[in-house]
Amino acid sequence: MADGSEPEPLPDGRTTWWLYNGADGPRATAVRGGCSCGWRGEQVHRLDFGDDSATEAVGKDTGPFADWESHVDLTEGVVPREVEDLIAALVDRICDLTESRPYAAARAAGRFERAAASTALLAGRRAHHNLMTWEYIGRAFGCGPAEAQERFGETPQDGDRDDEV
Repeated sequence: MADGSEPEPLPDGRTTWWLYNGADGPRATAVRGGCSCGWRGEQVHRLDFGDDSATEAVGKDTGPFADWESHVDLTEGVVPREVEDLIAALVDRICDLTESRPYAAARAAGRFERAAASTALLAGRRAHHNLMTWEYIGRAFGCGPAEAQERFGETPQDGDRDDEV
């Protein structure tokens, strides 16, 4: 807002910057990055109600989106230590089994592989539904944006179909 404060959510709970255009409430004068975890960027950026791309600055080195990406890199992008430890322990245990019980190790590895694939699909799709770009999702999975979209984008059979009775 003009006084430097952040407006309250609208009555329906929404807080997206373009809703603060003065038509149904307060008019924003600038934007800053924000996250659903409660984080708010410190940098204030130019707001242009006529140019959403310029306001959000997606893909630029500076702007609210770049601020948010830095926040995600530093917080949400870090795998929690306990998850890293669990994965390492499981891999070590399966590797140990290969010496004494190779068939059990193969079955365990197969189950791990299937669980990893379905978990990756869930994580990739949930990241996209939470407005992460295909470029960012691809980076998390070690691939490019096109491959990430192909891998995690929803296909018609994944969603509701209007032609089904």
